[in-house]
Amino acid sequence: MTPDVPASPGAGKNDKSAQQHLYRLNPTPRQGYELVLTLQDAPGPFKKMGWSALYQAKGCNYVVNDFAGVRGEPEHTVELPFTERPDGSFAATVYLDAMLDEDYYGNGVCQWTLAGVGAGGSPSGAPEETAFNGNIDLEHLLAEKPRSMFYWKGAYGTVVRKPDEQIQVSPVAFGSPDRSQFKPALQAELFSLTLTPRKVLP
Repeated sequence: MTPDVPASPGAGKNDKSAQQHLYRLNPTPRQGYELVLTLQDAPGPFKKMGWSALYQAKGCNYVVNDFAGVRGEPEHTVELPFTERPDGSFAATVYLDAMLDEDYYGNGVCQWTLAGVGAGGSPSGAPEETAFNGNIDLEHLLAEKPRSMFYWKGAYGTVVRKPDEQIQVSPVAFGSPDRSQFKPALQAELFSLTLTPRKVLP
């Protein structure tokens, strides 16, 4: 990933709608981890995929509502480019230091931490399909420990409709890391999505 670094935004730092424009990406990240996504026993292809990384700056805050005294902590989502590999798996690289630690609000340096990475997809990306999302947290990433999520095959390609048969917004299946959470009758009808991390040498 080679982030683009926006220019310093200047004013408007307490405007909630402007927060995302304030945060700057590190132009030379070095603490990289490759993530490989593998699907096992999936009932069909996943032609629409998406990856993103969530970063948080705990202990750093900005005023959301000055009158009410409401404050918020910075969060920023970075979309991750990915590739499909010959074996049918997918791969992306996430950086621990993708964000620049800076004094964005004039009250101390905001120190960013990677909260986790989400990845998943749907059969074709059609709005009526169920999307299947997996995730991996920082603990698993640093330990280079795979994380698997299990899903019911019956939800694959499911069309969700309102009582009047109009298609509504597609649901998202987040799965379960413990396949025993599914009923015994469904154990033979599960598939898994696994994210396997590996540290990338700078």
